[in-house]
Amino acid sequence: MTKHRSANLTIAHINDTHSHFEPSSISLSLPEQVLDAETSVYASCGGFSRVSSAVKDVKMQAHLKGREFMFVHAGDCFQGTLFFSLYKGLANAKLLNAIGVEAMALGNHELDMGNGVVADFMDQANFPLLVANWDLADENQSKPNPLRSKNNVYSFDNTNDHGRYIVKDVEGEPVAIFGLAIENMAGIANPDPDTSFLNVVSVAEKTVAAIRLQGINKIVLLSHLGYDRDLELASQVDGIGAIIGGHTHTMQGDFSNVGYGVTDSYAKMVNGTCVVQAGCNALALGQLELDFNPDGTVASASGVNQLLLGRQFTVDATRSEHLDENSHDAVKQYLKAQANVRLCAKDPFIENILNTDYRPDVRQLQTQHIAEAVEPLRHVRIPDHKGGSQIAPLVVDSFVWKGRQLGHDVDFAIHNAGGVRASLNPGPITSADIAGKLLPFAIELMVYQVKGKQIRAALEGAINNAIDNGVEGTGSGSFPYTSHLRFTYRCCSSPGLRIESLQTFKDGSWIDIEDEVVYTSVSSGYTATGKEGYSALLDCVSEPVTLNVTMADAFSTYAIEMGMLAAPTETLISYIPCECSQVVA
Repeated sequence: MTKHRSANLTIAHINDTHSHFEPSSISLSLPEQVLDAETSVYASCGGFSRVSSAVKDVKMQAHLKGREFMFVHAGDCFQGTLFFSLYKGLANAKLLNAIGVEAMALGNHELDMGNGVVADFMDQANFPLLVANWDLADENQSKPNPLRSKNNVYSFDNTNDHGRYIVKDVEGEPVAIFGLAIENMAGIANPDPDTSFLNVVSVAEKTVAAIRLQGINKIVLLSHLGYDRDLELASQVDGIGAIIGGHTHTMQGDFSNVGYGVTDSYAKMVNGTCVVQAGCNALALGQLELDFNPDGTVASASGVNQLLLGRQFTVDATRSEHLDENSHDAVKQYLKAQANVRLCAKDPFIENILNTDYRPDVRQLQTQHIAEAVEPLRHVRIPDHKGGSQIAPLVVDSFVWKGRQLGHDVDFAIHNAGGVRASLNPGPITSADIAGKLLPFAIELMVYQVKGKQIRAALEGAINNAIDNGVEGTGSGSFPYTSHLRFTYRCCSSPGLRIESLQTFKDGSWIDIEDEVVYTSVSSGYTATGKEGYSALLDCVSEPVTLNVTMADAFSTYAIEMGMLAAPTETLISYIPCECSQVVA
Protein backbone atom coordinates (compact mmCIF):
# COMPACT_ATOMS: atom_id res chain seq x y z
CA MET A 1 0.00 0.00 0.00
CA THR A 2 1.30 3.45 -0.93
CA LYS A 3 2.50 5.46 2.05
CA HIS A 4 1.59 9.09 1.43
CA ARG A 5 3.20 12.16 2.93
CA SER A 6 2.11 15.75 3.27
CA ALA A 7 2.96 18.16 0.45
CA ASN A 8 3.48 21.90 0.53
CA LEU A 9 3.13 23.67 -2.81
CA THR A 10 3.16 27.34 -3.79
CA ILE A 11 1.35 27.97 -7.08
CA ALA A 12 1.70 31.29 -8.88
CA HIS A 13 -1.14 31.76 -11.37
CA ILE A 14 -2.44 34.11 -14.04
CA ASN A 15 -5.42 33.90 -16.40
CA ASP A 16 -7.10 35.78 -19.24
CA THR A 17 -3.94 37.73 -20.06
CA HIS A 18 -5.20 38.42 -23.62
CA SER A 19 -1.79 39.39 -25.02
CA HIS A 20 -1.35 42.26 -22.56
CA PHE A 21 2.41 41.99 -22.61
CA GLU A 22 2.78 45.68 -21.83
CA PRO A 23 1.61 47.47 -18.65
CA SER A 24 -1.76 49.19 -18.33
CA SER A 25 -2.45 52.54 -16.67
CA ILE A 26 -4.90 52.11 -13.78
CA SER A 27 -6.51 54.53 -11.33
CA LEU A 28 -6.09 53.95 -7.60
CA SER A 29 -8.46 55.66 -5.14
CA LEU A 30 -6.59 56.09 -1.86
CA PRO A 31 -7.95 56.69 1.66
CA GLU A 32 -8.14 60.26 2.92
CA GLN A 33 -5.33 59.85 5.42
CA VAL A 34 -2.72 59.17 2.70
CA LEU A 35 -2.74 62.71 1.26
CA ASP A 36 -5.13 64.44 3.70
CA ALA A 37 -7.89 64.17 1.11
CA GLU A 38 -9.62 61.48 -0.86
CA THR A 39 -7.68 61.32 -4.09
CA SER A 40 -6.96 59.20 -7.13
CA VAL A 41 -3.54 58.52 -8.52
CA TYR A 42 -2.53 56.62 -11.61
CA ALA A 43 -0.05 53.78 -11.74
CA SER A 44 1.55 51.57 -14.34
CA CYS A 45 0.24 48.09 -13.61
CA GLY A 46 1.11 44.60 -14.78
CA GLY A 47 2.55 43.47 -18.08
CA PHE A 48 4.69 40.39 -18.66
CA SER A 49 7.94 42.01 -17.54
CA ARG A 50 6.47 42.66 -14.09
CA VAL A 51 4.77 39.25 -14.01
CA SER A 52 8.17 37.68 -14.66
CA SER A 53 9.86 39.65 -11.87
CA ALA A 54 7.10 38.81 -9.42
CA VAL A 55 7.14 35.10 -10.32
CA LYS A 56 10.90 34.90 -9.80
CA ASP A 57 10.55 36.49 -6.36
CA VAL A 58 7.64 34.27 -5.31
CA LYS A 59 9.56 31.21 -6.47
CA MET A 60 12.65 32.22 -4.48
CA GLN A 61 10.57 32.86 -1.35
CA ALA A 62 8.85 29.48 -1.73
CA HIS A 63 12.15 27.65 -1.96
CA LEU A 64 13.51 29.54 1.05
CA LYS A 65 10.50 28.23 3.00
CA GLY A 66 11.12 24.67 1.80
CA ARG A 67 8.07 24.67 -0.48
CA GLU A 68 7.79 23.33 -4.02
CA PHE A 69 6.80 25.92 -6.64
CA MET A 70 4.72 25.91 -9.82
CA PHE A 71 3.58 28.66 -12.23
CA VAL A 72 0.41 28.12 -14.30
CA HIS A 73 -1.92 29.96 -16.71
CA ALA A 74 -5.69 29.29 -16.58
CA GLY A 75 -6.42 30.07 -20.23
CA ASP A 76 -7.26 32.88 -22.68
CA CYS A 77 -3.83 34.16 -23.58
CA PHE A 78 -4.98 34.88 -27.17
CA GLN A 79 -6.64 38.05 -28.56
CA GLY A 80 -6.83 41.47 -26.94
CA THR A 81 -3.99 43.65 -28.28
CA LEU A 82 -1.97 44.51 -31.36
CA PHE A 83 0.59 41.91 -30.32
CA PHE A 84 -1.96 39.23 -31.14
CA SER A 85 -3.29 41.01 -34.23
CA LEU A 86 0.23 41.04 -35.67
CA TYR A 87 1.73 37.80 -34.38
CA LYS A 88 -1.22 35.55 -33.47
CA GLY A 89 -0.18 32.83 -31.00
CA LEU A 90 3.54 32.87 -31.74
CA ALA A 91 4.30 35.93 -29.59
CA ASN A 92 2.29 34.39 -26.76
CA ALA A 93 4.22 31.13 -26.99
CA LYS A 94 7.59 32.87 -26.87
CA LEU A 95 6.68 35.17 -23.99
CA LEU A 96 4.87 32.53 -21.93
CA ASN A 97 7.95 30.34 -22.34
CA ALA A 98 10.13 33.25 -21.25
CA ILE A 99 8.17 34.03 -18.07
CA GLY A 100 8.29 30.36 -17.10
CA VAL A 101 4.72 29.08 -17.39
CA GLU A 102 4.72 25.35 -16.57
CA ALA A 103 1.17 24.41 -17.65
CA MET A 104 -1.84 26.09 -19.23
CA ALA A 105 -5.58 25.49 -19.57
CA LEU A 106 -7.31 25.98 -22.91
CA GLY A 107 -9.38 29.17 -23.05
CA ASN A 108 -12.26 29.80 -25.43
CA HIS A 109 -10.43 32.65 -27.18
CA GLU A 110 -7.63 30.27 -28.09
CA LEU A 111 -10.17 28.73 -30.48
CA ASP A 112 -11.57 31.91 -32.04
CA MET A 113 -9.71 31.06 -35.26
CA GLY A 114 -10.00 27.28 -35.14
CA ASN A 115 -7.71 24.46 -34.06
CA GLY A 116 -4.87 25.29 -36.43
CA VAL A 117 -3.73 28.41 -34.57
CA VAL A 118 -3.69 26.41 -31.32
CA ALA A 119 -1.64 23.70 -33.00
CA ASP A 120 0.91 26.25 -34.25
CA PHE A 121 1.02 27.77 -30.74
CA MET A 122 1.69 24.40 -29.12
CA ASP A 123 4.50 23.68 -31.58
CA GLN A 124 6.33 26.64 -30.01
CA ALA A 125 5.22 26.19 -26.38
CA ASN A 126 7.58 24.61 -23.86
CA PHE A 127 4.70 23.68 -21.54
CA PRO A 128 1.70 21.31 -21.64
CA LEU A 129 -1.84 22.37 -22.56
CA LEU A 130 -4.18 20.71 -20.07
CA VAL A 131 -7.67 20.11 -21.47
CA ALA A 132 -8.94 16.75 -20.22
CA ASN A 133 -12.42 17.10 -21.76
CA TRP A 134 -11.27 17.83 -25.33
CA ASP A 135 -12.00 14.76 -27.44
CA LEU A 136 -9.55 14.62 -30.35
CA ALA A 137 -10.27 10.99 -31.26
CA ASP A 138 -12.03 11.80 -34.54
CA GLU A 139 -9.68 14.58 -35.60
CA ASN A 140 -8.82 14.50 -39.29
CA GLN A 141 -5.14 13.60 -39.39
CA SER A 142 -4.73 14.92 -42.94
CA LYS A 143 -4.96 18.50 -41.65
CA PRO A 144 -1.86 20.65 -42.10
CA ASN A 145 -1.19 20.53 -38.34
CA PRO A 146 -3.33 18.11 -36.30
CA LEU A 147 -3.35 18.27 -32.51
CA ARG A 148 -4.00 14.67 -31.49
CA SER A 149 -0.43 13.43 -31.75
CA LYS A 150 1.20 16.37 -29.97
CA ASN A 151 2.83 15.18 -26.78
CA ASN A 152 2.24 18.48 -24.98
CA VAL A 153 -1.56 18.44 -25.49
CA TYR A 154 -3.15 16.57 -22.57
CA SER A 155 -6.66 15.88 -23.88
CA PHE A 156 -9.22 13.11 -23.30
CA ASP A 157 -7.87 9.56 -23.34
CA ASN A 158 -10.53 7.55 -25.20
CA THR A 159 -8.78 4.24 -24.67
CA ASN A 160 -8.86 4.54 -20.88
CA ASP A 161 -11.97 6.78 -20.67
CA HIS A 162 -10.51 9.65 -18.63
CA GLY A 163 -8.61 12.87 -19.08
CA ARG A 164 -4.84 12.98 -19.36
CA TYR A 165 -2.91 14.72 -16.60
CA ILE A 166 0.60 15.66 -15.56
CA VAL A 167 2.33 14.85 -12.28
CA LYS A 168 4.35 17.32 -10.22
CA ASP A 169 6.92 15.88 -7.84
CA VAL A 170 6.70 17.69 -4.50
CA GLU A 171 9.70 16.43 -2.55
CA GLY A 172 8.89 12.84 -3.49
CA GLU A 173 5.12 13.16 -3.16
CA PRO A 174 3.20 13.21 -6.48
CA VAL A 175 0.59 15.90 -7.19
CA ALA A 176 -1.57 15.40 -10.31
CA ILE A 177 -2.76 18.37 -12.39
CA PHE A 178 -5.39 18.21 -15.12
CA GLY A 179 -7.36 20.85 -17.03
CA LEU A 180 -10.94 21.49 -18.16
CA ALA A 181 -12.39 23.79 -20.82
CA ILE A 182 -15.89 25.11 -21.44
CA GLU A 183 -18.28 22.39 -22.65
CA ASN A 184 -20.15 24.73 -24.99
CA MET A 185 -16.98 25.67 -26.84
CA ALA A 186 -18.72 25.32 -30.20
CA GLY A 187 -21.30 27.87 -29.03
CA ILE A 188 -18.85 30.63 -28.13
CA ALA A 189 -15.72 29.89 -30.17
CA ASN A 190 -14.71 28.15 -33.40
CA PRO A 191 -13.26 24.71 -32.66
CA ASP A 192 -12.92 22.49 -35.70
CA PRO A 193 -16.05 20.33 -36.08
CA ASP A 194 -14.05 17.09 -35.95
CA THR A 195 -13.17 17.70 -32.28
CA SER A 196 -15.61 18.04 -29.38
CA PHE A 197 -15.79 18.97 -25.71
CA LEU A 198 -17.17 16.55 -23.14
CA ASN A 199 -19.17 17.11 -19.95
CA VAL A 200 -16.90 18.65 -17.32
CA VAL A 201 -18.43 16.86 -14.31
CA SER A 202 -18.24 13.44 -15.94
CA VAL A 203 -14.65 13.94 -17.13
CA ALA A 204 -13.59 15.39 -13.78
CA GLU A 205 -15.02 12.41 -11.88
CA LYS A 206 -13.42 9.90 -14.26
CA THR A 207 -10.07 11.67 -14.19
CA VAL A 208 -9.98 11.97 -10.40
CA ALA A 209 -10.81 8.25 -10.12
CA ALA A 210 -8.09 7.33 -12.63
CA ILE A 211 -5.52 9.42 -10.78
CA ARG A 212 -6.40 7.76 -7.49
CA LEU A 213 -6.05 4.32 -9.08
CA GLN A 214 -2.45 5.28 -9.83
CA GLY A 215 -1.85 5.83 -6.12
CA ILE A 216 -1.97 9.64 -6.29
CA ASN A 217 -4.30 11.36 -3.83
CA LYS A 218 -3.31 15.02 -4.26
CA ILE A 219 -5.04 16.69 -7.22
CA VAL A 220 -5.17 20.19 -8.70
CA LEU A 221 -7.50 21.32 -11.50
CA LEU A 222 -6.58 24.07 -13.97
CA SER A 223 -9.93 25.39 -15.20
CA HIS A 224 -11.28 27.81 -17.79
CA LEU A 225 -14.93 27.45 -16.83
CA GLY A 226 -15.64 30.68 -14.94
CA TYR A 227 -15.75 31.46 -11.23
CA ASP A 228 -19.34 30.40 -10.47
CA ARG A 229 -18.89 27.19 -12.45
CA ASP A 230 -15.69 26.45 -10.53
CA LEU A 231 -17.53 26.88 -7.22
CA GLU A 232 -20.30 24.60 -8.49
CA LEU A 233 -17.81 21.99 -9.70
CA ALA A 234 -16.06 22.01 -6.32
CA SER A 235 -19.39 21.11 -4.69
CA GLN A 236 -20.12 18.38 -7.26
CA VAL A 237 -16.81 16.50 -7.47
CA ASP A 238 -14.88 15.20 -4.46
CA GLY A 239 -11.15 14.77 -4.28
CA ILE A 240 -9.85 17.97 -5.92
CA GLY A 241 -7.60 19.99 -3.64
CA ALA A 242 -7.62 23.22 -5.63
CA ILE A 243 -9.31 24.69 -8.71
CA ILE A 244 -7.22 27.41 -10.34
CA GLY A 245 -9.57 29.19 -12.72
CA GLY A 246 -10.15 31.76 -15.41
CA HIS A 247 -12.71 33.00 -17.95
CA THR A 248 -14.76 35.41 -15.79
CA HIS A 249 -11.84 37.77 -14.99
CA THR A 250 -12.64 37.42 -11.29
CA MET A 251 -10.23 39.27 -8.99
CA GLN A 252 -10.63 37.50 -5.68
CA GLY A 253 -10.00 39.49 -2.54
CA ASP A 254 -10.73 42.83 -0.91
CA PHE A 255 -9.29 45.67 -2.99
CA SER A 256 -11.25 48.48 -1.33
CA ASN A 257 -7.93 49.80 0.02
CA VAL A 258 -7.11 51.01 -3.52
CA GLY A 259 -10.63 51.88 -4.62
CA TYR A 260 -11.86 48.61 -6.06
CA GLY A 261 -14.42 46.14 -4.81
CA VAL A 262 -14.52 42.94 -2.79
CA THR A 263 -14.99 39.51 -4.40
CA ASP A 264 -15.07 36.74 -1.81
CA SER A 265 -11.85 35.93 -0.04
CA TYR A 266 -8.80 34.54 -1.77
CA ALA A 267 -8.75 30.72 -1.81
CA LYS A 268 -12.50 30.27 -1.32
CA MET A 269 -13.16 26.87 0.24
CA VAL A 270 -16.02 24.72 -1.06
CA ASN A 271 -16.45 21.05 -0.11
CA GLY A 272 -12.79 20.77 0.85
CA THR A 273 -11.61 22.36 -2.41
CA CYS A 274 -10.09 25.82 -2.62
CA VAL A 275 -11.03 27.94 -5.65
CA VAL A 276 -8.85 30.81 -6.91
CA GLN A 277 -8.76 33.21 -9.86
CA ALA A 278 -6.52 36.23 -10.56
CA GLY A 279 -8.34 38.90 -12.57
CA CYS A 280 -7.23 39.54 -16.13
CA ASN A 281 -4.88 41.31 -18.55
CA ALA A 282 -1.69 40.43 -16.64
CA LEU A 283 -2.49 43.08 -14.01
CA ALA A 284 -2.08 40.74 -11.04
CA LEU A 285 -0.36 37.59 -9.87
CA GLY A 286 -2.20 35.03 -7.77
CA GLN A 287 -0.12 33.23 -5.17
CA LEU A 288 -1.67 30.12 -3.66
CA GLU A 289 -0.07 28.48 -0.61
CA LEU A 290 -1.54 24.98 -0.80
CA ASP A 291 -0.75 22.42 1.90
CA PHE A 292 -1.98 18.83 1.54
CA ASN A 293 -2.40 16.33 4.37
CA PRO A 294 -0.96 12.85 3.76
CA ASP A 295 -4.47 11.57 2.91
CA GLY A 296 -4.83 14.13 0.09
CA THR A 297 -7.18 16.51 1.88
CA VAL A 298 -6.30 20.19 2.10
CA ALA A 299 -4.64 21.08 5.39
CA SER A 300 -4.61 24.78 4.55
CA ALA A 301 -5.10 27.04 1.56
CA SER A 302 -4.09 30.67 1.76
CA GLY A 303 -2.37 33.35 -0.25
CA VAL A 304 -3.19 36.53 -2.11
CA ASN A 305 -3.81 38.24 -5.41
CA GLN A 306 -1.41 41.14 -5.84
CA LEU A 307 -1.63 44.05 -8.26
CA LEU A 308 1.79 44.42 -9.88
CA LEU A 309 2.60 48.14 -9.78
CA GLY A 310 5.47 50.26 -10.99
CA ARG A 311 7.15 52.68 -8.63
CA GLN A 312 6.02 55.97 -10.18
CA PHE A 313 2.61 57.53 -9.52
CA THR A 314 0.93 60.43 -11.33
CA VAL A 315 -2.25 62.49 -11.15
CA ASP A 316 -3.27 61.83 -14.77
CA ALA A 317 -3.97 58.78 -16.90
CA THR A 318 -1.28 59.68 -19.44
CA ARG A 319 1.19 59.55 -16.53
CA SER A 320 2.79 62.87 -17.44
CA GLU A 321 1.68 65.05 -14.50
CA HIS A 322 3.71 64.02 -11.47
CA LEU A 323 2.97 64.30 -7.78
CA ASP A 324 5.18 66.49 -5.63
CA GLU A 325 7.95 64.63 -3.83
CA ASN A 326 6.26 64.45 -0.41
CA SER A 327 2.95 63.29 -1.85
CA HIS A 328 4.68 60.72 -4.03
CA ASP A 329 6.56 59.32 -1.02
CA ALA A 330 3.33 59.12 0.99
CA VAL A 331 1.56 57.22 -1.80
CA LYS A 332 4.50 54.88 -2.23
CA GLN A 333 4.77 54.11 1.48
CA TYR A 334 1.04 53.44 1.73
CA LEU A 335 1.05 51.07 -1.22
CA LYS A 336 4.19 49.23 -0.05
CA ALA A 337 2.34 48.43 3.18
CA GLN A 338 -0.62 46.80 1.40
CA ALA A 339 -0.54 43.01 1.22
CA ASN A 340 -2.47 42.97 -2.07
CA VAL A 341 -0.03 45.27 -3.86
CA ARG A 342 3.47 44.42 -5.07
CA LEU A 343 5.79 47.18 -6.26
CA CYS A 344 8.09 45.48 -8.71
CA ALA A 345 10.60 46.32 -11.39
CA LYS A 346 10.39 45.04 -14.95
CA ASP A 347 12.42 41.99 -15.88
CA PRO A 348 15.07 43.20 -18.36
CA PHE A 349 15.11 39.81 -20.10
CA ILE A 350 11.42 40.12 -21.03
CA GLU A 351 11.87 43.78 -21.94
CA ASN A 352 14.63 42.81 -24.34
CA ILE A 353 12.40 40.27 -26.10
CA LEU A 354 9.63 42.84 -26.47
CA ASN A 355 11.99 45.56 -27.68
CA THR A 356 13.81 43.32 -30.13
CA ASP A 357 11.04 41.16 -31.57
CA TYR A 358 7.67 42.86 -31.20
CA ARG A 359 7.49 46.50 -30.12
CA PRO A 360 8.87 48.11 -33.30
CA ASP A 361 5.98 46.89 -35.48
CA VAL A 362 3.43 47.61 -32.75
CA ARG A 363 4.74 51.17 -32.26
CA GLN A 364 4.51 51.78 -35.99
CA LEU A 365 0.80 50.96 -35.96
CA GLN A 366 0.27 53.05 -32.84
CA THR A 367 1.48 56.17 -34.64
CA GLN A 368 -0.08 55.52 -38.05
CA HIS A 369 -3.06 57.88 -38.41
CA ILE A 370 -5.51 56.52 -40.97
CA ALA A 371 -8.71 58.53 -40.44
CA GLU A 372 -10.40 61.02 -38.14
CA ALA A 373 -13.51 60.83 -35.98
CA VAL A 374 -15.31 64.16 -36.35
CA GLU A 375 -17.41 63.54 -33.22
CA PRO A 376 -17.61 61.07 -30.32
CA LEU A 377 -18.67 57.63 -31.57
CA ARG A 378 -20.37 55.87 -28.69
CA HIS A 379 -20.64 52.12 -28.36
CA VAL A 380 -23.32 50.33 -26.36
CA ARG A 381 -24.41 46.77 -26.90
CA ILE A 382 -28.16 47.12 -26.40
CA PRO A 383 -29.78 50.43 -27.38
CA ASP A 384 -30.63 52.62 -24.41
CA HIS A 385 -32.39 55.96 -23.94
CA LYS A 386 -29.66 57.62 -26.03
CA GLY A 387 -30.03 55.11 -28.84
CA GLY A 388 -27.83 52.32 -30.14
CA SER A 389 -24.14 52.07 -30.90
CA GLN A 390 -22.79 54.77 -33.22
CA ILE A 391 -19.59 52.94 -34.12
CA ALA A 392 -20.92 49.39 -34.65
CA PRO A 393 -23.00 50.40 -37.72
CA LEU A 394 -19.88 51.88 -39.31
CA VAL A 395 -18.00 48.65 -38.63
CA VAL A 396 -20.77 46.65 -40.32
CA ASP A 397 -20.78 49.10 -43.26
CA SER A 398 -17.12 48.22 -43.74
CA PHE A 399 -18.03 44.53 -44.03
CA VAL A 400 -20.41 45.22 -46.93
CA TRP A 401 -17.90 47.57 -48.54
CA LYS A 402 -15.06 45.03 -48.27
CA GLY A 403 -17.17 42.10 -49.45
CA ARG A 404 -18.26 43.99 -52.55
CA GLN A 405 -14.72 45.24 -53.15
CA LEU A 406 -13.61 41.59 -53.24
CA GLY A 407 -16.21 40.77 -55.90
CA HIS A 408 -19.06 39.33 -53.87
CA ASP A 409 -22.64 40.44 -54.57
CA VAL A 410 -23.33 41.26 -50.93
CA ASP A 411 -26.86 42.32 -49.97
CA PHE A 412 -26.21 43.23 -46.33
CA ALA A 413 -24.09 42.51 -43.27
CA ILE A 414 -24.74 41.52 -39.65
CA HIS A 415 -22.36 41.82 -36.71
CA ASN A 416 -22.71 41.03 -33.01
CA ALA A 417 -22.29 43.99 -30.64
CA GLY A 418 -19.78 42.12 -28.47
CA GLY A 419 -17.35 42.01 -31.38
CA VAL A 420 -16.96 45.79 -31.03
CA ARG A 421 -15.04 46.59 -27.86
CA ALA A 422 -14.74 50.36 -27.48
CA SER A 423 -16.11 53.80 -28.24
CA LEU A 424 -14.00 56.24 -30.24
CA ASN A 425 -13.15 59.77 -29.12
CA PRO A 426 -13.04 62.67 -31.58
CA GLY A 427 -9.73 63.14 -33.36
CA PRO A 428 -7.18 61.05 -35.23
CA ILE A 429 -7.75 57.29 -35.46
CA THR A 430 -4.73 55.00 -35.67
CA SER A 431 -4.39 51.41 -36.78
CA ALA A 432 -3.74 50.64 -33.13
CA ASP A 433 -7.08 52.15 -32.12
CA ILE A 434 -8.82 49.75 -34.50
CA ALA A 435 -6.86 46.52 -34.16
CA GLY A 436 -5.88 47.02 -30.51
CA LYS A 437 -9.04 48.52 -28.99
CA LEU A 438 -12.07 48.70 -31.26
CA LEU A 439 -11.81 45.30 -32.99
CA PRO A 440 -9.15 43.35 -31.09
CA PHE A 441 -10.50 39.90 -31.98
CA ALA A 442 -8.56 38.71 -35.01
CA ILE A 443 -11.51 36.94 -36.63
CA GLU A 444 -11.95 36.81 -40.38
CA LEU A 445 -15.02 37.83 -42.38
CA MET A 446 -17.20 35.25 -44.11
CA VAL A 447 -19.72 35.55 -46.95
CA TYR A 448 -22.71 33.19 -46.89
CA GLN A 449 -26.03 32.73 -48.65
CA VAL A 450 -29.17 32.24 -46.63
CA LYS A 451 -32.94 32.52 -47.08
CA GLY A 452 -34.86 35.47 -45.69
CA LYS A 453 -36.63 33.39 -43.07
CA GLN A 454 -33.27 32.35 -41.61
CA ILE A 455 -32.17 35.99 -41.40
CA ARG A 456 -35.39 36.78 -39.53
CA ALA A 457 -34.86 33.85 -37.14
CA ALA A 458 -31.20 34.71 -36.56
CA LEU A 459 -31.94 38.34 -35.68
CA GLU A 460 -34.66 37.30 -33.24
CA GLY A 461 -32.51 34.54 -31.77
CA ALA A 462 -29.58 36.91 -31.26
CA ILE A 463 -31.67 39.53 -29.44
CA ASN A 464 -33.54 36.91 -27.40
CA ASN A 465 -30.11 35.64 -26.33
CA ALA A 466 -28.84 39.15 -25.54
CA ILE A 467 -31.76 40.05 -23.26
CA ASP A 468 -32.68 36.58 -21.93
CA ASN A 469 -36.10 36.81 -23.59
CA GLY A 470 -37.49 33.31 -23.12
CA VAL A 471 -34.03 31.73 -23.20
CA GLU A 472 -31.04 31.54 -20.91
CA GLY A 473 -28.72 33.76 -22.92
CA THR A 474 -24.95 33.97 -23.02
CA GLY A 475 -24.73 37.75 -22.64
CA SER A 476 -25.59 41.07 -24.26
CA GLY A 477 -22.80 40.78 -26.83
CA SER A 478 -25.03 38.89 -29.26
CA PHE A 479 -27.21 41.95 -29.98
CA PRO A 480 -27.04 42.52 -33.77
CA TYR A 481 -26.02 45.62 -35.70
CA THR A 482 -26.57 45.72 -39.45
CA SER A 483 -25.72 47.41 -42.73
CA HIS A 484 -28.22 47.59 -45.63
CA LEU A 485 -30.68 45.73 -43.39
CA ARG A 486 -33.31 47.30 -41.13
CA PHE A 487 -35.96 45.89 -38.82
CA THR A 488 -38.03 46.32 -35.66
CA TYR A 489 -37.71 43.97 -32.69
CA ARG A 490 -40.76 43.94 -30.42
CA CYS A 491 -39.86 42.18 -27.21
CA CYS A 492 -43.36 41.30 -26.02
CA SER A 493 -44.52 39.70 -29.25
CA SER A 494 -44.85 35.94 -29.42
CA PRO A 495 -41.71 33.89 -30.17
CA GLY A 496 -41.10 33.75 -33.89
CA LEU A 497 -42.97 37.01 -34.49
CA ARG A 498 -40.68 39.51 -32.77
CA ILE A 499 -38.95 40.73 -35.93
CA GLU A 500 -41.12 43.18 -37.87
CA SER A 501 -40.61 45.35 -40.96
CA LEU A 502 -37.51 43.44 -42.10
CA GLN A 503 -36.12 45.16 -45.19
CA THR A 504 -32.93 45.38 -47.24
CA PHE A 505 -31.62 48.40 -49.12
CA LYS A 506 -31.29 47.62 -52.81
CA ASP A 507 -31.00 49.84 -55.90
CA GLY A 508 -31.62 52.97 -53.89
CA SER A 509 -34.72 51.92 -51.98
CA TRP A 510 -35.83 49.73 -49.08
CA ILE A 511 -37.62 46.51 -50.03
CA ASP A 512 -39.14 43.77 -47.87
CA ILE A 513 -37.10 40.65 -47.14
CA GLU A 514 -38.98 37.61 -48.46
CA ASP A 515 -38.82 34.33 -46.57
CA GLU A 516 -37.92 32.08 -49.51
CA VAL A 517 -35.59 34.44 -51.37
CA VAL A 518 -31.85 33.74 -51.03
CA TYR A 519 -29.68 36.66 -49.87
CA THR A 520 -25.93 37.10 -49.61
CA SER A 521 -24.68 38.34 -46.26
CA VAL A 522 -21.27 38.99 -44.72
CA SER A 523 -20.42 38.61 -41.04
CA SER A 524 -17.50 37.75 -38.83
CA GLY A 525 -16.63 34.07 -38.70
CA TYR A 526 -18.04 34.09 -35.17
CA THR A 527 -21.52 35.19 -36.18
CA ALA A 528 -21.58 33.39 -39.54
CA THR A 529 -21.04 30.06 -37.79
CA GLY A 530 -24.10 30.45 -35.57
CA LYS A 531 -22.72 31.47 -32.19
CA GLU A 532 -24.82 32.96 -29.36
CA GLY A 533 -28.30 32.95 -30.84
CA TYR A 534 -27.36 33.09 -34.53
CA SER A 535 -27.84 29.34 -35.04
CA ALA A 536 -30.43 29.94 -37.81
CA LEU A 537 -27.56 31.05 -40.05
CA LEU A 538 -26.29 27.48 -40.03
CA ASP A 539 -29.25 26.57 -42.22
CA CYS A 540 -27.60 28.25 -45.18
CA VAL A 541 -27.91 27.68 -48.92
CA SER A 542 -24.15 27.59 -49.35
CA GLU A 543 -21.39 27.13 -46.79
CA PRO A 544 -19.72 30.32 -45.53
CA VAL A 545 -16.66 31.34 -47.54
CA THR A 546 -13.85 33.17 -45.77
CA LEU A 547 -12.68 36.46 -47.27
CA ASN A 548 -9.22 36.05 -45.69
CA VAL A 549 -9.68 39.54 -44.20
CA THR A 550 -10.07 40.23 -40.48
CA MET A 551 -12.67 42.58 -39.08
CA ALA A 552 -9.95 45.08 -38.17
CA ASP A 553 -8.41 44.91 -41.66
CA ALA A 554 -11.79 45.56 -43.28
CA PHE A 555 -12.59 48.51 -41.07
CA SER A 556 -9.08 49.97 -41.37
CA THR A 557 -9.20 50.02 -45.17
CA TYR A 558 -12.76 51.38 -45.06
CA ALA A 559 -11.69 54.15 -42.65
CA ILE A 560 -8.81 55.10 -44.95
CA GLU A 561 -11.25 55.27 -47.86
CA MET A 562 -13.74 57.42 -45.89
CA GLY A 563 -11.15 59.68 -44.28
CA MET A 564 -13.67 61.20 -41.85
CA LEU A 565 -15.98 59.11 -39.67
CA ALA A 566 -19.23 60.44 -38.23
CA ALA A 567 -22.21 58.85 -36.51
CA PRO A 568 -24.76 57.34 -38.92
CA THR A 569 -27.72 59.61 -39.71
CA GLU A 570 -30.18 56.75 -40.16
CA THR A 571 -31.19 54.26 -37.47
CA LEU A 572 -31.63 50.78 -38.91
CA ILE A 573 -32.79 49.00 -35.76
CA SER A 574 -35.96 49.87 -33.89
CA TYR A 575 -35.65 48.10 -30.55
CA ILE A 576 -38.86 48.04 -28.50
CA PRO A 577 -37.99 46.68 -25.05
CA CYS A 578 -40.29 44.49 -23.05
CA GLU A 579 -42.74 45.95 -20.61
CA CYS A 580 -43.29 42.44 -19.29
CA SER A 581 -42.15 42.20 -15.67
CA GLN A 582 -40.54 38.80 -16.15
CA VAL A 583 -38.18 39.99 -18.87
CA VAL A 584 -35.45 42.53 -18.26
CA ALA A 585 -33.74 44.10 -21.28
